[in-house]
Amino acid sequence: MAQASINGLRLYGVAAHESGSVQPLAEGTTLIPFRALAAVVAPSRYSRVVLDEKEMAEYSRILEEVQTAAAVLPAPPGTVFRSRDNLSRWLELHYFTLTQAMGSIEGHSQARLTITKNLRVDAKDGTTDELKETTKQFQATAAHSMRVLRGQAAATVVLPLPEGGTNVIAQASFLVDTERWNAFSDLVAQEDERQTSLEFRISGPWPPYDFVRMQFGG
Repeated sequence: MAQASINGLRLYGVAAHESGSVQPLAEGTTLIPFRALAAVVAPSRYSRVVLDEKEMAEYSRILEEVQTAAAVLPAPPGTVFRSRDNLSRWLELHYFTLTQAMGSIEGHSQARLTITKNLRVDAKDGTTDELKETTKQFQATAAHSMRVLRGQAAATVVLPLPEGGTNVIAQASFLVDTERWNAFSDLVAQEDERQTSLEFRISGPWPPYDFVRMQFGG
């Protein structure tokens, strides 16, 4: 029983793969190839993974390293398969869906955008109703800028706002043509300059974390 718990495989993602290549795409990982795809894996106990700060940092490091060499579909953090055979069967079962997803993200990177209100434009002595109305105006302005940016992205995912009293007005991820990354960043900078009541912060380029939903049933 103890031995079985040691021999699992942590799946970090599925990468585009050239037939015959066995070179790892990230330090500390190996590849399990299947046709034009390869699972990026590392040895792991077959048990629930505690997703603490260290685990998430390693997860991000591996996927970002893989992305420098190949297109990659990120797996959910903490995904563990019981054995190599189980993982190979999963790759075969979902091969068509995975290759379709790969085709949609190949050559693209993820940009994450956070829009916050400029605290200097808040009326310090404003009433609660006035502050709510101001926030609505900020949200409408942010929505307009998001539409501008959406036109330059292959796909967009609107992200939930953080809970609690924050200054965040909107958050979203954009799937951007990697070759046009600088042009997209420049467009964000233009919106930041144009919308003086808001501040725009972009991060990336990242693997397409928010644009991949893997299936593990079947």
